[in-house]
Amino acid sequence: MASVPPEVPDLSEDDLKSILETVISKSPDGIITVNMDGVIVFSNPAADRMYGYPSLRGKNLDELVPELMREDLHIKMEEYRAEGIHELSGRVFETVSLRADGTEFPVEMTINPAETPAGRYITSIIRDISQRKEMEEELRNREEQFRDLFENASDMIQAVNPEGKFVYVNRAWKETLGYTDRDLEELTLFDVIHPDKLDECRELFRRVMSGERIPTVETAFITSDGEKVFVEGNVNVRMRNGEVEYSRAIFRDVTERMKFQRELERLAAIVESSGDAIVSYDLEGNIMDWNRGAEMVYGYSAEEVRGKNISILMSEEELKKLRGLISEVKSGGLVSNFEAKRIRKDGEEIWVSISMSPLRDFNGEIIGISTIARDITEMKRTQAALEASEEKYRKIVEKFIQNALALISEINR
Repeated sequence: MASVPPEVPDLSEDDLKSILETVISKSPDGIITVNMDGVIVFSNPAADRMYGYPSLRGKNLDELVPELMREDLHIKMEEYRAEGIHELSGRVFETVSLRADGTEFPVEMTINPAETPAGRYITSIIRDISQRKEMEEELRNREEQFRDLFENASDMIQAVNPEGKFVYVNRAWKETLGYTDRDLEELTLFDVIHPDKLDECRELFRRVMSGERIPTVETAFITSDGEKVFVEGNVNVRMRNGEVEYSRAIFRDVTERMKFQRELERLAAIVESSGDAIVSYDLEGNIMDWNRGAEMVYGYSAEEVRGKNISILMSEEELKKLRGLISEVKSGGLVSNFEAKRIRKDGEEIWVSISMSPLRDFNGEIIGISTIARDITEMKRTQAALEASEEKYRKIVEKFIQNALALISEINR
């Protein structure tokens, strides 16, 4: 059943006038009416308070306008007198007003000209927007601070819309990759991704734009001159009305770190594939690193010896010699091709030629010893056999000479 609209009682002109007067007197906005001479013929309490006067009635509009703006006010009033049209009629605009104490303040205003039997008047509704302007200024300052923070950040910051076009990149981004603002007007994100990472990046972008949060991203860009730049960072999205407006990413250039890491990996591969025993231990002799060559030379796996003392490889006599060498290396010295005996896991005694150097931390402090040992057991055996053979033939020759001399002596008798 349809509801019956309530009956609206007719109001008398006195009632309507009373309501209107109440609305005007209680309005938080200032309301003033001026005649064609610019004299204020009406003001509500809010306008009086706003401008700092007991009453504005009878004052000239010039008194509410800063001096530099009065000439423009006079021109507009003359145009209205002549043409009956005010260019700002019915529009909301911002301007500056003048209080009784001489201070200026921003206002938002609407102007409504009116023709009456008593003449033409202009009524203005005025709102003090000082607080709003202060908030806007504070917001601008904060935005400027954030913009300055982003622009001067050492990390690369970018914002990309769903079509892959750049919304924003900071100075570090442009300096690292070498692209200009004009370049970015034509380029998309996928134009600056290195070909090696393009397919991976497209899939990643699809996931991000679907709203998935990806905390850590590793990828590679290509610079304007074709260089590969490795980056890592995080990506998230800005949502508006339930839709992704753009993605935001902060990246750090890790190219040098990647190069360093690859160099370490290369050196580690060399160390690991070396046939020499490469071992490092701390200043107390506790083993830290043990390569595959050490496993072959000494017979122990890395798991078996890591954390144990290097003394497991030698006799007490050899340990005393090693301590002397360690003292030399602790002082910054180097040891080259020192021959020593070592004991393998199976108990076999072997000969090794050892070179030793100090291990230093980032501050240059010596924290351990690095050793490279080559198994020279076979060389020692060959050398011993050669020396034994030389001794044997030396004795034979000596015996031969002695016999020959004795024979000659006999003949000469």
